[in-house]
Amino acid sequence: MKRRCSKAPGKVILFGEHFVVKGRPALGMGVTLYARVCVERGAGEIYSSSLGFIPRDSRHRALFEAAMKAMRERFGDIPPLNIEIQSEIPIASGMGSSAAVAVALVESTLSYLDIPHTKEDVRAIAHEAERAVHYKPSGVDTTLATYGGFLLYKEGVFQRVELKLPEDVVLVVVNTGVQRSTGLVVKEVLERYSRLGRVGEHIYSAAEDLVYMAIDALKSQDAVKLGELMLVNHGLLWAMGASSEACDRAVYTLLSLGAYGAKISGAGRGGIVIGLLPRQRVESAVASLKQLKYEFYVVEPDYDGVREDK
Repeated sequence: MKRRCSKAPGKVILFGEHFVVKGRPALGMGVTLYARVCVERGAGEIYSSSLGFIPRDSRHRALFEAAMKAMRERFGDIPPLNIEIQSEIPIASGMGSSAAVAVALVESTLSYLDIPHTKEDVRAIAHEAERAVHYKPSGVDTTLATYGGFLLYKEGVFQRVELKLPEDVVLVVVNTGVQRSTGLVVKEVLERYSRLGRVGEHIYSAAEDLVYMAIDALKSQDAVKLGELMLVNHGLLWAMGASSEACDRAVYTLLSLGAYGAKISGAGRGGIVIGLLPRQRVESAVASLKQLKYEFYVVEPDYDGVREDK
């Protein structure tokens, strides 16, 4: 039997990160960076284009073993398979790289073995695998990797929203390259929220209003308004201590290159920054970002989620 390959998209948080911890909404989007996983009958070997062959005693096998265990519990016996992973999604950047790998692995395995399944089966199994290697994942990453498109998340409830990014813009993702502890950033933001009292409540209420204003801007295809809202969101995150010099520098760089708006996407204090650029400015922006030695990606929305990759 020939091997089967599937790919799943990464994601960005457009609005609302950090504020979800206190029950406010967030808006995420699948993007055109992919994790590709191929499976075939074998001896259980795992090869990654970034890590090479992964030994059986390596911590990097935890995600795969958890996914296989969850599939066996739901569908019965899964024979030994060789697994090959290629991913364009930067690791530990807040773009859902491990979730995309898990989703692509589950989809490719079930399809390869001709096991009837739905996308919801894929999402649920991948989420179980994520839970084995990450502390209480929200499920946003696996849901976007599975379904793509736009996702509204609030208090554990996911709602797919039929939205389109304006045709005349693209997102530019800049990786600051700064590693940080997501748990520590979340903890310290919450501590500031507690210290701020009513002021903190006002900031979080404003963040909630921003999400729904952004949805309206997307519905009306108003890129200028969308960019303005991104800047306000970045300002609120800055006020809560989630930014850093590296993040702010990336934001100002994207604005200087013609972005309508830019902001942190994810935990902040490093990781990625996203900017909304007019298409006609992308070529010159790319040249400038290369000259400045930034690691960056030009992406668009992925509306389809996980699928076969022939």
